[in-house]
Amino acid sequence: MKRMVNDRTAQQAGHVPQGMAADATAPAADNPDLPADFEAALAALESVAARMSDGNLGLDESIALYQRGVALARICQERLEIAEQQVQVLQGQLLEPLGPGAREPS
Repeated sequence: MKRMVNDRTAQQAGHVPQGMAADATAPAADNPDLPADFEAALAALESVAARMSDGNLGLDESIALYQRGVALARICQERLEIAEQQVQVLQGQLLEPLGPGAREPS
């Protein structure tokens, strides 16, 4: 009975416990409950961390929140890697040597 109550609580909170239909560790594209952009994923991750640090969760809900936190952290990491690659491309374009006949900026 306790597990069923915890499962319902987790589902109502928008979190799916381990063994349920959705996998909280799947990428955002595979899980519509996860935000796709960095800012929303970071805000959701901070919310998960705050809820877990309260210490008022049952084991099943803690596991579900942990899984969601891992998935959110992965989204953040992926978005940061993409941004880093974009910055490297931009830096590479800015640091290319001038070609023949190109003017230097005055």
